Amino acid sequence: MSTQPMEAGYLELGLLRTFLAVVDCGSLGKTAATIDKTQPAVSQQMLRLEKIVGHKLFARGRNGITLTHHGELLAAYAIRALDLNDEILVRLRGEKPGGRVAIGMSNGVAMAGLGPAMKRFQGFHPDVELRVAVAESPRLETLLTAGELHLAISEPFLMRRNPSARWQVPLERAAQKGFKVDQFQVLPLVLFERPSSWQDEMLDSLRRAGREWRVAFESTSLDAILAATQSGLGIAALPAEAVRSSNLARVESTHLPPAPNIEFGLFRATALPTAAQTLLELLEITLATSIQPDGGNSGKGESRTFAHSAA
Repeated sequence: MSTQPMEAGYLELGLLRTFLAVVDCGSLGKTAATIDKTQPAVSQQMLRLEKIVGHKLFARGRNGITLTHHGELLAAYAIRALDLNDEILVRLRGEKPGGRVAIGMSNGVAMAGLGPAMKRFQGFHPDVELRVAVAESPRLETLLTAGELHLAISEPFLMRRNPSARWQVPLERAAQKGFKVDQFQVLPLVLFERPSSWQDEMLDSLRRAGREWRVAFESTSLDAILAATQSGLGIAALPAEAVRSSNLARVESTHLPPAPNIEFGLFRATALPTAAQTLLELLEITLATSIQPDGGNSGKGESRTFAHSAA
């Protein structure tokens, strides 16, 4: 059994938060980027934690770091300790248990890949109502300022404030299975009905390639976009996750320019209740762990780039 010389002291909540971030991220480097610390600082914190508990918490291998038996035991206790800490603060600060966390987005595509964070949040705060609102970016900005939204996801160029994180998701051209692209026919497109830098870029690339196109369907709703594409009205540009989950086919054509990337930013209100702060941290961790930090291809047909900004 591997043991470490014990250091006199106690389990600081800050150490436990960093420890759980390492567990979620799977590497010290990703953790450092997520919690806005240097990698040596994270490493020193974990070494100190191992000295306090007197055991090795991590095993290092080709695929990153994994938890030892004692690491798994500490992770379970750490979650309970931090949840209890949050509950104490809620009670003493006068925040009512439960309550509501409101997050806004410019369209449903913005949530691509963030479902696991939402599910985990509900596990941490089962009594909190999570409300999602879809609105244009100027409206999201207004609601954040008024305190009616805690968090928002939108294209950064449409917002006035700086994002706490930003990321890019490559899009794929998708259509009904069996849909044929005729290079001599006008291309029917299914588009989002709102200002969009990536959509403008996509249309410009078609013009430069000499491809004629027409708007076959237009909507602000992702569900409506998916339904129109599934019915065979035309071709849409969507994240790979939406293509797979909607039983659509990826359009492979040498006569079409590649679909662009879409950039999103995660924005926060000035003051956040405890539950909203938890959701913010979970979203940032999910972004850091589900994407390639250098923008390289993950080998699964989808790559993303992510940047974290200090709040």
